[in-house]
Amino acid sequence: MPLEIRRAREADLKAVFAIESAVQKSPWAESAFADIQKDEDAYFFLVSDADSQPVAFLIAISGDDFLEIHNFAVAPSSQRQGIGSRLFQYVLHEASKAGIPSVRLEVRENNAPALAIYMANGLEIVGMRKGYYNDNGENALLMTGKIPSVW
Repeated sequence: MPLEIRRAREADLKAVFAIESAVQKSPWAESAFADIQKDEDAYFFLVSDADSQPVAFLIAISGDDFLEIHNFAVAPSSQRQGIGSRLFQYVLHEASKAGIPSVRLEVRENNAPALAIYMANGLEIVGMRKGYYNDNGENALLMTGKIPSVW
């Protein structure tokens, strides 16, 4: 199945929200995606299938010297196919081209698939926020890593 990685468009927002609702325990409000999609400085990328339908998305915001991952999800039917890893690497590459040297994020302590992607890309656990997630009191792991220069 041919896949494309591209910036999210307004027409993608319903499908992105559907992915969010299917995989996140506490989904963002639909309006949050619309606000971020309008921000040209935000890193709001997605993977679309042969029918141009989103199957994964990643949202990040750049700070002075870092990229902070805010939301990252892969549709259940597209998980465990390397799509999330490809999207994460693509966004790191885009950040590298902009001169951003590091990445940071928070991830649920029990989210093994996400942890595998992050650790495979050189991120390390640097801390924990106990009881961070309101829906179930799960801990958040704080991760950070260097973004390789344009590769």
